[in-house]
Amino acid sequence: MKKTLPAGKLPSSLLKKLINELPKANQSIIVPPGVGLDAACIKTGKKLIAVTTDPITFSTKHIATYSVAVNINDIACLGCHPKWFLACLLLPLKTCENELKQIWHNLVTELKRYQIQAVGGHVEITDAVTKPLIVGEMLGETLSKEVLNTKNGRPGDQILLWQNISIEGTAIIATELAHKLNKIIPKHKISKMQKLLYNPGICIWPIVKKIVPTPGLVACHDPTEGGIATALHELADACNCGLKIDHAAIPILPETALLCRLLKLNPLGLLASGSLLILCRKEAVKKILAKAKGEPIAVIGELTSSKQRLLIMQNGKKNILPRFDADEIVRGIKPAP
Repeated sequence: MKKTLPAGKLPSSLLKKLINELPKANQSIIVPPGVGLDAACIKTGKKLIAVTTDPITFSTKHIATYSVAVNINDIACLGCHPKWFLACLLLPLKTCENELKQIWHNLVTELKRYQIQAVGGHVEITDAVTKPLIVGEMLGETLSKEVLNTKNGRPGDQILLWQNISIEGTAIIATELAHKLNKIIPKHKISKMQKLLYNPGICIWPIVKKIVPTPGLVACHDPTEGGIATALHELADACNCGLKIDHAAIPILPETALLCRLLKLNPLGLLASGSLLILCRKEAVKKILAKAKGEPIAVIGELTSSKQRLLIMQNGKKNILPRFDADEIVRGIKPAP
């Protein structure tokens, strides 16, 4: 019997094998493809250009909003200014013109919000998809002379977290399952969950432009599929280190905690765009917190020389940090059997 792959991101071990088959990066590639890396960086003459691509597959109602934000996030994680965007939009057969116009309107709104230039793309009606699918590409320029790179992490580096986790997952579940949740959660609370997409939002650019550059800032990593737990593993994978994470220090919205209790999901494995992992030398923590004054940032752990990836519970118990090759949202919004 053939082994099938789980939904979501590829298992990191398989992805690493596939990446190793790619042609060796030449000197123009400053940040090549790699597990735990959000974007690539290319040197063209004296300029450094960051590039990334990301699809939106979980949400249909707000795919344009998500697409712009998550692609901005990948560029921002290199400490770069997102500037140019392309999108490939695939729509199923029998798509109404008004549906296309709504997606297009949302796309234009988000590009204007973050002053991003659209430079190309593709739109097609096809039987290859059963719901709207958008694959975005973003390019950007560096904010300083160097790019941030998770591979530069080392034992003792501190791990900071900006914003509550699973903002994205909470907003999607509240939207996709609104008809079911209305029976057990007041409508005003569901509405608040849905609006998390815009307030506080899922774009990390506002915090990145505040803290870059800072001496001792090593890297930023954008938690997406597989939640904060998988993002932490990706961070540690990139710099070949272990982890010691304080579970109690990870901020979770009450709305997220409520949904996860009701649906029996682990918030650590739920879609987490809208938060940001910040890796820095120990002496840089105060500088970063000073630059980000007023922003919700918590120190949640550190890289270690051990290969263990530990989650320290409130009672002092040491658990192995879970890894989610399939995001918890897959279980949360799957149709009932």
